[in-house]
Amino acid sequence: MTSEITAIVRYFNMWFLLGWYDIKQKYRRSLIGPFWITISTGVMVGSIGLIFSTIFKSPVKEFLPYFAVGQIMWLLISLQLNDACTMFVQYQSIIKQISIPLAVHVLRKLWYNIILFLHNFLIVIAVLIITGRGFSWESLYVIPALILILILLFLLSVILGIVCTRFRDITQIVAVLFQLIYFFTPIFWMRKALPAKYSWVTDFNPFFHMIELIRTPLLGVAPAWYHWIYMFIYIAVSAAIAFYFMKRFRYKVAYWL
Repeated sequence: MTSEITAIVRYFNMWFLLGWYDIKQKYRRSLIGPFWITISTGVMVGSIGLIFSTIFKSPVKEFLPYFAVGQIMWLLISLQLNDACTMFVQYQSIIKQISIPLAVHVLRKLWYNIILFLHNFLIVIAVLIITGRGFSWESLYVIPALILILILLFLLSVILGIVCTRFRDITQIVAVLFQLIYFFTPIFWMRKALPAKYSWVTDFNPFFHMIELIRTPLLGVAPAWYHWIYMFIYIAVSAAIAFYFMKRFRYKVAYWL
C-alpha cells in the first residue's frame, strides 16, 4: 500500500506527461484542441441556462451562474468516474508489461480530466463576469473544496477501476446510474424548489455536496458546514474501501485483463 500512496510523488513525471499525451492524441491535428469541448459546453450552458431560467421563472443573472458551475462540476465528476470504469482495460498493455502502482494509471486519467475541467472552467469565469457576479473572498473556499473533491474522485476511481475490471457489466450499470443521478442532483434545478419533505434527495446525495462546495463560494456565499462534514465522511469511507481493494486485488488486475 505504501507504494500506491507514494506513487503520486515518485511517478509524478510519468502520470503528468501521459495525461498530457492523452490530450494531445485525442485532439491531434485539431487547430484549437480541447477548446472545442469548451465551445460546445459553453453553447450548451448558455442555451439551456436561458431556456430553463424562463421555464423556472428565475432571473437569468441568478440561474445561469448556478447552472454553469453545477454543469461544469458535473462534467468533471461524471467523466472521471465513467472513465475510471474502463481505465485499466484501456491501459492493459502497460499494466501487463510494466510493474508500476495502479495509482499511476488512476492519476493519469484524473489529470486528463482535470485538464479538460480547467478548459471548461473558463465558461464559469465568463458567466460570472457577464452576469456581474465577479469574485469575492468567499471564492477562496474553492481551493480546499477542489482538493477534497479530487481526493474523493481518486479514491472512487480506484474502487470503480478494480470492480469494473473484474465485472465488466458494471461499467454499463454505472453509465445508466449517472444518467439518473444527474436528474436527482440540483444542477439545472434549484434546491430551494424542492419541498422540505423531499430534502433527503439532496441530503444523501454525495454529488450534491461536491458541487455545492464549489458552487456556493463562486456565487459569493461560504459553503455550509454540513457539506464539509459529508465530504470528510465520504472520503473516509472511500479510503477504507479503496485501501482494502488495493491490498487485496492490486496484483490480480493484470490477470483480469
